[in-house]
Amino acid sequence: MATVLIIALIVVLPRALQVVMAKPKWGKHTHCYLCSKLLKEPVTPDHVPPKLFFPAELRKKYGMTDLLTIPVHHACNQMWRMDEEYFVHTLLPLARGSEAGDAAHAQTFKKYQGGRNVPLVNMVMDEFKHVVKGIHLPANRVAKMIDADRFHDALYKIIRGLHYHHSGEILPSIWSITYTVTPPYEDPPEEFKTFAQGRASMGKYPGIFASAFHKFTEVNNLHFWAFLLWDGVILTAAFHDPAFECDHCQFVGPRLPESMPGTIRV
Repeated sequence: MATVLIIALIVVLPRALQVVMAKPKWGKHTHCYLCSKLLKEPVTPDHVPPKLFFPAELRKKYGMTDLLTIPVHHACNQMWRMDEEYFVHTLLPLARGSEAGDAAHAQTFKKYQGGRNVPLVNMVMDEFKHVVKGIHLPANRVAKMIDADRFHDALYKIIRGLHYHHSGEILPSIWSITYTVTPPYEDPPEEFKTFAQGRASMGKYPGIFASAFHKFTEVNNLHFWAFLLWDGVILTAAFHDPAFECDHCQFVGPRLPESMPGTIRV
């Protein structure tokens, strides 16, 4: 009788281990970082930052098969597609001169010649203005206008994805951030210079997309992010920690995006 029991345990035990060791369907991810709800099909991988940053030519040249992706609801992913395309395309005119910037330009132009993204490219080209609010700029200067709200939301979406990747914390879908955009030939903000000194950047391919961030607990848990895109365009973003319930946040509540005044000088 004892022999029979031993044989039964030997047969059953591997099956039990298979159940215990089975991995969750989406790994460590249980919620969609975009809507904060439990993941359920259909689920698709969301590239953070958008795959559009990485030209196909360079992905092939440098074997970029390990771009960061996070599982999200397919519908949530689709909601952001147009804003992400706008975000990348509106910055591309500032990125000429680096290997990554030139490759991104060449890819966009090739698609344009093939009839793809024509309305979007035309819209971005129309954002260049010689006259801003009735003021004529010098002959050698032009202003690059941007859709501030769409830009704000796409940048915050990237920050939300990276923040979730590094901390596992899901930031609220609506929050206000302040940001700056600096072309390669302009002097970056002083806060960027101070922040970047001696600080290592993150990102497997820093020549295309590099980032760094820090939470300053001594300043009401202020989050500060800095980005270098295509080895030329500098972005900064700052926002108050949503979990830090200071008097201002308790009074105001969740903050809506605010339009960025001014333009990018080109």
